[in-house]
Amino acid sequence: MSTVLVLKDIKKEFHGATIFENIHLSILTSQMIAIKGKSGIGKSTLLNIIAGLERPSSGTYFLGDIKMETKNLNQLSEIRKKKIGYISQHSPMIPGLSAFENICVPLWFEKNMNIKNKAMKEITELSRVFEVDHLLHKRIEKLSGGETQRIGIIRSLIHHPEVVVADEPTAALDEETASKVLDYFKKLKSKGIAIILATHSSFVAEHCDETYLLTKNELSHVNTSEKDRKVGMNK
Repeated sequence: MSTVLVLKDIKKEFHGATIFENIHLSILTSQMIAIKGKSGIGKSTLLNIIAGLERPSSGTYFLGDIKMETKNLNQLSEIRKKKIGYISQHSPMIPGLSAFENICVPLWFEKNMNIKNKAMKEITELSRVFEVDHLLHKRIEKLSGGETQRIGIIRSLIHHPEVVVADEPTAALDEETASKVLDYFKKLKSKGIAIILATHSSFVAEHCDETYLLTKNELSHVNTSEKDRKVGMNK
């Protein structure tokens, strides 16, 4: 395994207030980690930085050999398109379009037909895995929250990202469906993909290789015995 992502001394401020600072993190290929923390502490903001949707106020972020904090928003968008699968908490969709059409949004400006054809095969496979193949023709607003979340997950994976960044990816799912999503993430991990999950769920954290706790002043590793104890308390 090799290092795919490194955060060094990341700090984020908003309107002069510090959201978090002293954030250090190193992630390997084929590793799945959970980031936990109380509501409002900045988990989504940290994931947005990792996904290239926001820039840190200070610090260094390497994605492979790319120094992310030096890139402008257009460059970050291109990097995200090629290397990062981002699953947002609420999976924003375009109303009036079908579930299938919403999945295909990342392909709208793709001119390479080989890439498009591979993506179509991936959509077919993932739709079956996540049991939404019978819903692809439906308008997105007709789907439930859990169904929409699964459509968002599929959309983020069709271009075979090197890193998957997921913000509460199972929040709207029942435990059985959440288990299927996590099992698929493990398959991705076995193929060398790194996966970062923000979650409140101990059930999700149990499936990860490492768990980290985000506070305003640091991102601290939760060791195995402490993790097991916390999971036991929250079951």
